[in-house]
Amino acid sequence: MSKTAPVRVLIIADDLTGAMDAAGPFASRGLVTVVVASPDDCDAHQVAHASVVSVNTESRHLPLPQAAARVESAFRRLGGAGFAVVVKKIDSTLRGNVIGETVAALHASGRGRAIVAPAFPHQGRTVVDGCVLVDGVPLAETAFVQDALSPALQQPLAAAFAATGVDAVIHDASTDADLDAVLASVRLSAAPLLVGSAGLTAALARALPGGEPMSPAVVEGRIVYIVGSRAASSREQVMQLANAGVRVVLAPNGEPVADGMALDGDFVIAATRAADGTEADAMEVAARLADHALAAARVDGTGAIVATGGDTAMAILRAAGRSALDVTGELLPGIACARLAVDDRVLWLVTKAGGFGAADALLRIGQRLRGEVA
Repeated sequence: MSKTAPVRVLIIADDLTGAMDAAGPFASRGLVTVVVASPDDCDAHQVAHASVVSVNTESRHLPLPQAAARVESAFRRLGGAGFAVVVKKIDSTLRGNVIGETVAALHASGRGRAIVAPAFPHQGRTVVDGCVLVDGVPLAETAFVQDALSPALQQPLAAAFAATGVDAVIHDASTDADLDAVLASVRLSAAPLLVGSAGLTAALARALPGGEPMSPAVVEGRIVYIVGSRAASSREQVMQLANAGVRVVLAPNGEPVADGMALDGDFVIAATRAADGTEADAMEVAARLADHALAAARVDGTGAIVATGGDTAMAILRAAGRSALDVTGELLPGIACARLAVDDRVLWLVTKAGGFGAADALLRIGQRLRGEVA
C-alpha cells in the first residue's frame, strides 16, 4: 500500500454511531472527514472536499431487501465510483444485515473480493479461527445474540459468506498489529472491499498519510448525556456517572421525570421502561430524547452533548436539521466527536454505540472533554 499517494475513502455504515466511530481515526490524523447522516439529503458535490466520507444508511434493523437497496443507493448518490477505497463498516458483534449488506456493497462497487476483519481489540472484540470473541467469550454465548432488534450472526462468517457465492477472505486478529498486518497484505490498487469495524478503519487511517490534526475538543460548559440505549453496558456507564456526582434524570419511554435544564452542572437523561413495564417504540423514544437534547443545547452554558445509541444520535441530528457533520477526531478509541450547529450556537457532539465500552466509558468521555485525561 502506498504511504504517499492521496486516496479518498468511502465508508458505508448501517447506523450513525457506527459511521461516526469508523470516521474518527481519520479526522484524528488530520484528514478532512465528513459523516453523512442522511444520504437522501446529501450528494457527491456536497462531500467533494472531504478525503473521507462515512455514510449512515440507517439500515441495521431493516429487512434485508430494504437494507441492501439503501447501501446501493448511498454508494451511487455519494459518487462511490470516485473513491479509491471502499469500506463496509459492520458491527463488531455482527448485529444487523452483515452478510447481505456486504454483498450489496460488492455489487454496487463492482469489486470482486471482500477482505473481512471484524476485530476491534480496544473493545475486547477479537477473531480466532474465523469466530468472533467478546472479551474471550464466543459471540454465540453472549447477550448480543439475544438483541431484540438485530441479534448477532451465529453462523461462522466463512460459512455465511460461502452460502452467498461471493469471494470473501476472513482474517483473524487479536491486536491492532494484526489488523495493521491485514492491511499491509492487501493491494488497495486491486480494489477489494474492506469489511470490518472501527478497529479496521483505525488501521486504515494509520496506513494513510495524515494532515494537520485539529485541536482536541475541550469543554468548559455543562455536558449533557442523552442515553437512549438500554443495553446493560449503558446502565453500568450511567451508574458510574451517578457515583461521580452527575445528576441522573430518568426518562420513562423518553419523557424525563424532572427538568434537567433546571439543574446546575452536568446531567444525564436516561431512557427507561414505563413504571408498568411497557416499552414504547424505539424511534418514538429517540425522538422524545432528541427534543430534550436540543432544549439543552439551547441553554446558555451547555458545551457538549454525549449521545448513546445510534437511534438517539440520529434523532438529534434530525431535530437539529443536519444531514452531515464535520468530524474532528476521536476522544477515545471508537468514540468520535464533531461540531453540531443548533440555531446560532455550536457545541460538541459525541456519539457512542449503546453496547459499547467499559463501565467507565461515559465517565472517561466527560474527563476527556474537560481535558482532565490525556
